[in-house]
Amino acid sequence: MRKILDTLYFSAALLGALFIVAIGLLICIQVFGRQMGVQVKGADDLTAWSVVAAGFLPLAYTFRNGRHIRVTLIIEKAGRFKRAMELTVLVVGLFFTGYLTYSSMDMVRDSIRFNDLTQGLINIPLWIPQISIPIGATILAIAILDDLLSLIFGKSPSYVLAAENEESADVHSD
Repeated sequence: MRKILDTLYFSAALLGALFIVAIGLLICIQVFGRQMGVQVKGADDLTAWSVVAAGFLPLAYTFRNGRHIRVTLIIEKAGRFKRAMELTVLVVGLFFTGYLTYSSMDMVRDSIRFNDLTQGLINIPLWIPQISIPIGATILAIAILDDLLSLIFGKSPSYVLAAENEESADVHSD
C-alpha cells in the first residue's frame, strides 16, 4: 500500500511539473509569436489553467516531503502534548481539505450539469480546466489521512521524518 500511495503522490507532482513546463512553453510561443506578428489564440487561457493545475496537483507530494510551511514553534514547546497537537492539526487539516475537495467536486459537477463553457478565446467545457482542483485536493486529503493514520498507530508523520532527514543531511554535510 505504501508503494501505491507514494506512486500516487509522485505521479500527481510529476503531472504538476509537466504543467509548469507547459506554462514555460506557452510563454515562449507567445514571445516568438509576437516577434513574428502572430497572436497565439488562447495562450493566456491555457497558461492560467496550467497555473491552477501546477498549483493543486503537487500539494500531496510537497506535504509528504515536508515542503509546506509549518509553524512548529508551539508544537515544539508542547512537551508531552506534542502528539495530541499533531493529531489535532492533522484532523483540522483533513477537515478543511475534505471540504475543499467536496466544494471543488461540486463546482465541477455544476459546470458539467449546466454545460458551462470557458470564457475567452478558446471555448471548451469549463469542467476540463477545473478538474485539477478536486483531483489535487483529493490526493492531498489522502496524504493527510495517511499521516494521521501513521500518527495514530505510533509512527512519525512523513513531514516530520522529512525534516529529520534534512537536518541529518545538513549535519553530515558540515
